[in-house]
Amino acid sequence: MIRTLALMGALAAATAATAREPAPRIAPSLAVQTAEFAPPKVYEPAPGVFSAVGYGIANSIMVVGRTGVVIIDTTDSLDEAKKVWAQFAPHAGGKPIVGVIYTHNHNDHISGAAGFPLARGAKIIAHESLMREAAKWNGVAAPAIAARAARMYGVFLPKGTPDGFVNVGIGPYLSAFSGGGSGGFIAPNTVFKDRLEITLGGETFVLEHAPGETEDQILVWMPGRKILFPGDNIYKAFPNLYTIRGTSYRDPVQWADSLDRMRALKPEVMVPSHTRPLAGAEAIQSTLTNYRDAIRFTHDQTVRWMNQGLTPDEIVEKVKLPAHLAADPYLAEHYGTVEWSVRSVFDGYMGWFGGDPAELSFDAPVARAKEIVALAGGAPQALAAAEKAYADGRWKWAGELSGYVGRADAGLKGAADAVQAKAFRQLGYESVSPNGRNYYLARAAELEKKAPGWTQIIGARQGAQAAGLPASALVATFPVRLNAEKAASAQSAMGLRLAGEGDWTIAVRRGVAETSKGLSAQPPLVVAAAKADWVAALASPQAMSTALQTGKVKIERGDPAALAAFLELFRG
Repeated sequence: MIRTLALMGALAAATAATAREPAPRIAPSLAVQTAEFAPPKVYEPAPGVFSAVGYGIANSIMVVGRTGVVIIDTTDSLDEAKKVWAQFAPHAGGKPIVGVIYTHNHNDHISGAAGFPLARGAKIIAHESLMREAAKWNGVAAPAIAARAARMYGVFLPKGTPDGFVNVGIGPYLSAFSGGGSGGFIAPNTVFKDRLEITLGGETFVLEHAPGETEDQILVWMPGRKILFPGDNIYKAFPNLYTIRGTSYRDPVQWADSLDRMRALKPEVMVPSHTRPLAGAEAIQSTLTNYRDAIRFTHDQTVRWMNQGLTPDEIVEKVKLPAHLAADPYLAEHYGTVEWSVRSVFDGYMGWFGGDPAELSFDAPVARAKEIVALAGGAPQALAAAEKAYADGRWKWAGELSGYVGRADAGLKGAADAVQAKAFRQLGYESVSPNGRNYYLARAAELEKKAPGWTQIIGARQGAQAAGLPASALVATFPVRLNAEKAASAQSAMGLRLAGEGDWTIAVRRGVAETSKGLSAQPPLVVAAAKADWVAALASPQAMSTALQTGKVKIERGDPAALAAFLELFRG
């Protein structure tokens, strides 16, 4: 053990020479990025085309045609949509809103539709897979996505201070968590698979499936005017080939191919759904080409090194953008990063296993933490080493080592959390990506009990978007919420009748839940409700009790005690 401590001391002394000064509280380039969307402004990059930049994270775009108005994307909340419409309305000339186009399923593009005064019979247009894709993030994976998104977007960080929230990289803020008003989504009534040419408001639009940031992404093209609306396949920041809030694989090859199709159109005006419009055929062509090349470079070089047997940790040290791409303002890492993208590409081809057999099966986290702490001579010594690492500017190691101490020794957890928090804070300060900055700072605030943690975030967002999902997506959340320990010996079933949405059966069979369409033969418990009322009632036992008392949820077979017992299987 003495030799181990001596070795650790020697290593600390060797690395001390590389110690860094504390990071500036805001990375300079990130501070400058704020000017891209602040103050809020409506741009008119072409006659009759208006882009509202800086009202929430995503732009809303208005095209004023000869006979009507078309809205492309609707911002992230009802409140933001109303602010945008107040700015758009004077330019609309009293013409009706005859169409809404969703470029893809992300909530910051679809959540404000009800905030615009749509004409009767207005077309709500999207790719045919939008509802399926939206159900992933607002249904079965909603709690995890909500909690991680809250961190990534810094929704609970202090505003207006140099050690707090700055921006979200491609917009000023996300309003959905902060009282922006949920429930503004309106489901599409017009969908397409590959290509749709349509006349709206007297203008011709061509919509094409263009997978990239999402599988349901589309591009919108006005061929007569050479105006391109690329959605989220390009914005003024390195693309989010992987987002740390969590996502399924974003195929870089598909994304680059979609950009190639945009290049072939030779647009003269480009109006993205984040950051400012761009005008001029030459500038647009150069920007699209560089964006495409950065995506392909990241993909191709990752695969190159993967095929030579390197692990993800090794590959991220190898793949760096060429100088001309790194210098392009549209490729500054103010949203996605090359490192995260490399890891995602590797995972997309090879899955979670990086190739090192030691990674095939680890000891439990607490057991590993205790072993690592023991190597340092005990928890106090390991904590001292973490403090030393922090003082030397080795913030990554300080954050990791203090985390081991917190797991291994309950008595030192508070002190370890304090070291980890200040290490995360420095890592956040030096991050040029607001996604990374916000996540680090949010986790630091949670450790210091200055921000809500995972459970509180989930509770605050429970059901916020769920009411807009199809009934099948709501029912699909039951199996992933089943408490297997509580249900280990349970054999039960509930029939669920959602007004206008069909009947369903949710069965529990010894730790597994199964759902099916229709009512099974004589389930012992049957309840009925409107979809929105059911979602609201599920928020808590108290909410369900109130819904039963007011008649918003009705028990057609069984009794309140049986319903409470069944739902208890899905809590915790």
